[in-house]
Amino acid sequence: MQLYHDSQNEEYRFPKGAVKTDDEVRLLIKVISEIVPDSVKVRLWTKSENFVKMELSRRDGQELWYSVRLKMPGEAQLLWYFFEVETNGKKLFYSNNQRQLGGVGVMEETPSFRSYQITVYDKDFHTPDWFKNVVLYQIFPDRFFRLGNEKDFPKRHSDYRIHDDWYEDYFFDRHPFEDGPACNDFYGGNLKGIMSKLDYLKDLGIGAIYLNPIFEAFSNHRYDTGDYSQIDGILGTNEDFAELCKKAEERGIRIILDGVFSHTGSDSIYFNKYKSYGENVGAAQNDSSPYSKWYTQNDDGTYSSWWGCSNLVNVNELEPTYIDYILKGSNAIIKKWLKSGASGWRLDVADELPDEFIKILRNEAKAEKADSVIIGEVWEDASNKISYGQKRQYFGGHELDGVMNYVFRDGVLKFLLGEKSAEDFKAEVCSLIENYPKEALLSSINLIGSHDTCRAKTVLSGKIPERSLSQTQKSEFSIKGADETLALRRLRLAVFMQMTFIGVPCIYYGDEIGMQGLDDPFNRRPYTWRSVDPQIFNWHKKLVELRNNLTCLRTGELEFLYSKDGVIAYERRDPDQTAICVVNRNDSPCEIEFCIAKGDGNGFKQLAGSGEFGKNGLTINIRLKEYGCILLVQGGGKNGKSEE
Repeated sequence: MQLYHDSQNEEYRFPKGAVKTDDEVRLLIKVISEIVPDSVKVRLWTKSENFVKMELSRRDGQELWYSVRLKMPGEAQLLWYFFEVETNGKKLFYSNNQRQLGGVGVMEETPSFRSYQITVYDKDFHTPDWFKNVVLYQIFPDRFFRLGNEKDFPKRHSDYRIHDDWYEDYFFDRHPFEDGPACNDFYGGNLKGIMSKLDYLKDLGIGAIYLNPIFEAFSNHRYDTGDYSQIDGILGTNEDFAELCKKAEERGIRIILDGVFSHTGSDSIYFNKYKSYGENVGAAQNDSSPYSKWYTQNDDGTYSSWWGCSNLVNVNELEPTYIDYILKGSNAIIKKWLKSGASGWRLDVADELPDEFIKILRNEAKAEKADSVIIGEVWEDASNKISYGQKRQYFGGHELDGVMNYVFRDGVLKFLLGEKSAEDFKAEVCSLIENYPKEALLSSINLIGSHDTCRAKTVLSGKIPERSLSQTQKSEFSIKGADETLALRRLRLAVFMQMTFIGVPCIYYGDEIGMQGLDDPFNRRPYTWRSVDPQIFNWHKKLVELRNNLTCLRTGELEFLYSKDGVIAYERRDPDQTAICVVNRNDSPCEIEFCIAKGDGNGFKQLAGSGEFGKNGLTINIRLKEYGCILLVQGGGKNGKSEE
């Protein structure tokens, strides 16, 4: 006897992927057997176990198809299933594959309980349409552009060090108060500097900017918030922020802020460990402080801190006074900055925030600005993420709109480096497509670099050095010659995939001009305005323009057409357009052939990349050079015309 089910094939699961509450799902399993089984059941698990009998719906010789229609729960949750087939007292089981990525599973003689997942989300879940249609640009504010004289920047602390030269290297001071690096050297990038570069970003095709933290803090990264209500003085003023939002909006660009709500700085108006904000203001000096209930004191007198970093003091997010200050009050922090012009929040370390906190945040933010976007920092599959022993509810429809898609980044870079096969890359991507509600999938951020990762170009050289290097050695490290040439060829492919995949592409500042850098802080160097690689910049600009012009690349479905031997081909499709995207990561040419998913093979035009293609009905033949890619489009562009 043989069993077969493919959760990513609509013949076996309809509709495939995540489904809305109260929807109906049809499951089918194929049994190949000379003997008709005594029973075929699907084992379901929501909050308890339940076996549901399946009925024989079709028979063709020894092939028997059993199906069942299941009504989905009326509230958002995860539903799990596998199959049980019994014949003459002997049971066989069909479960998810060993990597639990969905699709084709495995037949077993004993239940492994590797169930298939169905994500059930609220039928009213909808994410902002504007966000699905933009290319995002991430800015680390101190390092993007400085407008003004560095000697005029306010030094709130005597321990601050201001770089006179935008291009000089870091200072590696130890923290004056806490254990760890100081992060107290500033290059003076500011909000006025960003304003002065809005036309540059507009020309690049950017539709939204994600800013790393901009509120008053001790450090240059500002994840140690000192005062949520004030823009950091080195960056500018509250009025400067409102002006930035206004000028950006005039150019069709929105601003998204970084919300660091799981902890504050120890040097903050709320904790005030070093009395920078006066006497008896913060919880560290005064048990009667309005902020004292925000923090948890340990038996030894220390305070709970984020991952043991004493300068990042954990807050009790569900403390009513904290919720009122950050979320619920008429001028709560999230509302204050939305009123000032922000269009959404990226939530730092979202898995450190309770579900209830995120739910309240979403409700309050959407009530203040209905089309504001809420993005979470989640590094894994966010649909089934477990944090601190709790299954998270990010995509039930009541919390996040999307996440930072580090699964995409990891897959793309490892595929291009040859560390992941084309088949494995496809399996991981298809698993996300299966598990994420489409609204969340379209609103998740496809990045290839960030302030928390090595620069994409450096990674793609394949020459990341040992972590035992000193700070000075890391600072001096760079890829050159053949290594840099190879990295750039791979980077072109990474950008191609980023701009043609499902989700919101996000360019980390400087990646578009070929900046290098190892991990923090070397991935946060000042933008090298005097050293721009025109080829990689023009490649970014071309692909951003194509994405902005082609609806199928922004909101179309994604389906793989080919994945083998270091080559992938996938289709992006909506009712009006079809795009075929092919990538050859190998150092040798390739020739492949595949059938398109729907429609016919006529009318395709090559809009990007280099290669040759031919067509014969539904069959497409592609010939690519080494490290080559090609984009073929059938149908109208933004204005109903093919974009050349």
